[in-house]
Amino acid sequence: MNTKITLGTANFGLRYGIANNRMLSEPEALLILEKAAGLGISSVDTAQGYGEAERVLGTFFAQHGKLFEVVTKLSGREYTSSDDVAREVEASLESLNIERIDVLLLHSFDTLQRFKEIVIPALEHYVRQGMIGRFGISVYHPHEIEATLAHLSGLNARLGAVQFPLNIFDRRFLKGGLLKTLESIGTRCDARSPFLQGLFFLGPETLSSQFDTAKEKLRALSAIAMENSVSVGALALLFAASCDVDHVVLGVDSAVQLEMNLKWLTNGSSDGFAQIKHRLDELEVDSEDVILPYRWKS
Repeated sequence: MNTKITLGTANFGLRYGIANNRMLSEPEALLILEKAAGLGISSVDTAQGYGEAERVLGTFFAQHGKLFEVVTKLSGREYTSSDDVAREVEASLESLNIERIDVLLLHSFDTLQRFKEIVIPALEHYVRQGMIGRFGISVYHPHEIEATLAHLSGLNARLGAVQFPLNIFDRRFLKGGLLKTLESIGTRCDARSPFLQGLFFLGPETLSSQFDTAKEKLRALSAIAMENSVSVGALALLFAASCDVDHVVLGVDSAVQLEMNLKWLTNGSSDGFAQIKHRLDELEVDSEDVILPYRWKS
């Protein structure tokens, strides 16, 4: 079982990624889901904000049954009452063709800040009812997790899950003992963006001046990969999977690419990667203009 990998579905309903920036057709997405099930992947990550992604998953579940644990995300709308939360939860359940959401994340920290006294009690109710397995939040910054813990403590609620970016360039969540704190309270930790939305696959010469601080590190990453006869993608995925997280959210453009990515994990899980990993420590990037895709200029 490839239990550490969660299949990401953003490109099932949106144009996604700096490298390919394409949305998959429904037949392509369904083929990837069939391949994922066959390869032992046990969970999928989606969101109401990913266009048609929930509906595509619902089509797959209608045909094959609920073969995956489902992580989805509450939309970043105005929540004026528990009825608003109910409508969103019920909409996801209907789109996905399932009776239970395993993990429901708030899609933004802003939603928690503004509507926590409405949203959190409502989600706790759904956990008690068994419609949600656990709830949590998707974040961009470590301080958002710290603030979330404080907010939930004030409401006597528990943080069931978090999702955050983690890759060779972006290691902010590995610092300060944050993951150990989350582990100690039973919070599920999912890392996303292991390829930094495809940035690692682009030649430095193709990038704008916004990425100047990262261009030499991209060259160094390519050199390390060549010296060790592995791909850049393999190094990136192995790095994320080697960190102390429960799941790594991996998006792919085809069933063939998914199979190749999983082979990287299988073939690189030996001592070979452990001997290379320390060289990747030099490649951390501090600039948020590089490591946070929402700050990339189109």
